[in-house]
Amino acid sequence: MCGVTGTAPVTKPMRAQTHRSAKVLFTVLTADWFWTLSIVIGAVVIPAPSVGASTVLGLPKLCLFRNITGIACPGCGMTRSLIATAHLHFEDAILFHPLGPPVLILLLSYILMHVMKLSLRTGHLQQIPKVIPIALTLCFAIVWVVRLLGFLPTPS
Repeated sequence: MCGVTGTAPVTKPMRAQTHRSAKVLFTVLTADWFWTLSIVIGAVVIPAPSVGASTVLGLPKLCLFRNITGIACPGCGMTRSLIATAHLHFEDAILFHPLGPPVLILLLSYILMHVMKLSLRTGHLQQIPKVIPIALTLCFAIVWVVRLLGFLPTPS
């Protein structure tokens, strides 16, 4: 009984199970669908900001581009827009950022694609057409230019 500390030694099967659990957790946390779902859930859980609100939940503005240059970036107001859209405040959402509602619809459709993949138990998922991210980037650039020219309000 020499050297007994009162705890059972860790066996190889227990180590393998711990390794598998860590691997599964890493796979989930690095999956793009996990972060997409987190954004949507966060938008629903966080209280909707009012139109005059300059921040969400009173937190400081984290936009490095705006903090350095004083000019709104192409995505300024997107967080508030997503939250307002999730709360069905579409008018406020469009004032915060006109692309908020379409972006939330794209995020929801992306999650739906993954749910369908899991429910059908197929390993194959239709790839998102390459034109969608290109078109979305172009839309962000157009909205940014229109805001800089003063035709659309810039969120405070």
